[in-house]
Amino acid sequence: MEKDGERMETQDRVCNVDIQLHSSIRHPGQDQEIHELSLTGQLIEKKGNYYLKYEEQQNGQSVQTTVKMGAEDALILRSGAVKMRLPFIQDGERLGTYGSGPASFNLLVKTTDLDFRQQAQRFRVAYELHAEGSLLGLYELTITYTEGKI
Repeated sequence: MEKDGERMETQDRVCNVDIQLHSSIRHPGQDQEIHELSLTGQLIEKKGNYYLKYEEQQNGQSVQTTVKMGAEDALILRSGAVKMRLPFIQDGERLGTYGSGPASFNLLVKTTDLDFRQQAQRFRVAYELHAEGSLLGLYELTITYTEGKI
């Protein structure tokens, strides 16, 4: 049987948050695209790790996203209409995947900048995506979040 103090440490801390997403994409030979999105979700603290979970609509279909935020490594997981796994490591490379419908392919994710500041409620990542040896684009994603009004 666990003592109250010990049990409290193992429980996840969950709070509702308002989320601001700002992303920029530059595909080779094309102008930069900028996307901004405001939505609500949850911030989960689990064993010293922080996760943002939210849902968005793309072309009338639901996409669930989980962002594991860290100072040295991070991960974006998407499921639903789009399936994606993008792992990040500061100044390094990792293998990821992207799929939509029956099609799926491997990605090489080269992280050029990774910055997570829990106190500032801010996560930023800049990265290159490559597939089959070709550069797909340069990406920057900044997420800021604040406790939501319940």
